[in-house]
Amino acid sequence: EVCKALTKTRGLYGRWSDSLEAVTALRSNGIGPDGLDVAEEELHWNTSELRTALRSIEWDLEDLEDTIHILLLINISFF
Repeated sequence: EVCKALTKTRGLYGRWSDSLEAVTALRSNGIGPDGLDVAEEELHWNTSELRTALRSIEWDLEDLEDTIHILLLINISFF
């Protein structure tokens, strides 16, 4: 599950990076507000999706850590 989430997150990071480059280019070229608004909206959406994906991975890893801890405690109690 974590591996699938990492693959998805890599794709999100690529889109976020592309969006950031687009906004930076539009700002430096003095493109009108309409084009910039669309690019900034896409950047905001990609940023939000990336943060959500990273939080989800963090929670999955915490769950795995908790499970391993429980299994270790169970294993210790048997020996």
